[in-house]
Amino acid sequence: MLMFLLALLTLASTQASVPEDVKLVKAYIKIHGNETFKESLGYLKFPYLVPAGPYNQSWDWDSFFTGVALLDYGSSRYLAGSMKNFLASTSENGFTAICQSPDDLHPSCSSMPNNSTAVAAHAKPLIIQGAWLAANHENDYEQFREFVPKMKALLNYWEENRFDTKTGLYVWHDQMEGGADNMVISPCPSERSDCWVEKGCGDSLSAADVMSWLVREHRAMALFMAKFGDNDASLQHTEKSTTIMTTLNKVLLKSGSYIAYNVTSQSQITNSVYLLGFPLFIGSDVIDQQQAYKIVSRLSEPDMNSPWGVRSTSSLDPNYSNENLIYPYSNWRGPVWVVSNAILAYGMNNYGFNKEAVRLAEKTIQVLAKDLRDTGTWHECFDSSEEGEATTGMGLAAEGFLSWNVLGINLLDYVKANRNPFDI
Repeated sequence: MLMFLLALLTLASTQASVPEDVKLVKAYIKIHGNETFKESLGYLKFPYLVPAGPYNQSWDWDSFFTGVALLDYGSSRYLAGSMKNFLASTSENGFTAICQSPDDLHPSCSSMPNNSTAVAAHAKPLIIQGAWLAANHENDYEQFREFVPKMKALLNYWEENRFDTKTGLYVWHDQMEGGADNMVISPCPSERSDCWVEKGCGDSLSAADVMSWLVREHRAMALFMAKFGDNDASLQHTEKSTTIMTTLNKVLLKSGSYIAYNVTSQSQITNSVYLLGFPLFIGSDVIDQQQAYKIVSRLSEPDMNSPWGVRSTSSLDPNYSNENLIYPYSNWRGPVWVVSNAILAYGMNNYGFNKEAVRLAEKTIQVLAKDLRDTGTWHECFDSSEEGEATTGMGLAAEGFLSWNVLGINLLDYVKANRNPFDI
């Protein structure tokens, strides 16, 4: 396998075809993918997943996407364990941090190992669905029965602490909590910025991602409750997911794109970012075909659609940038990210836009292969400059990053086959 990988690496990017790129990406993941697998250690009582590169903690959505991507390659116990670690650390009021560390009960959740500044960020509402996908793959649901009280606490946290009664929207505490660290929908992303004022900035931002995650989270909870014989609870969570989805479309779907919203100022945020298509990832029942067509068309326009996939932020945005950043924020103001490409490709497929989904998956594989040929490793995001510009497709930040880049092992195959490993 190693000699095969070395041979593929010697091909110039301009000479390589998509099939050769696929072979290179798959070979690299088969050799390195298990570097994300960790056995129980310290405060983490269950096996877990790490992104690799400069990241030593177990992160919420990194674990979710990495674990699902590698289910056919032995990750199921690590995905299940990661979700159990998050559940085990959940307090009575439903709080669990965005990352978990074997060395620290209250980890800093920083990409800089020597930075001890704590980030008061709650884990994204994807823990229950991550648990469901692991349990479903293993056909072992009972392993999570003991965590049902923790699951209920997690969901209740969002009701008690992150629900805006005026709009029916749920909110992030800050932009970093949502994972897209410095995205332009937040003028002041988090307390890491001097502009941050907790009273005015905190718990203000709602966007399509937090609403979509919660729809899926309640659907996963409904499935668990049905497995455990509580049909009344299952129905309640199914109805709750429908209510959240209705609000998502009523408040955030505007003119063929999903927008963001500031609940403190009660104002719309209309910057074009990849989140404009995020809800397609929920499933095929979110919007009608005509609305889905408008979203896919918007994502295909030149300002969003780069040679390497969908930009995190439109190239027409005044704050568009491909700056190589990792601290205080990873850059979500322009670069292409594999995770957002995958979310959108699977979402497009949910609505029958297979041609567009396949092309997006191909671009994702091509940029991963280009990074391997250019540097011999991966980075966490990629320069989205136009073809012909010197920096186009260049890997940015976090050298040695694996995490959700391992989605490349089956993304194109799955999209072509209309298979969605995230379906719940």
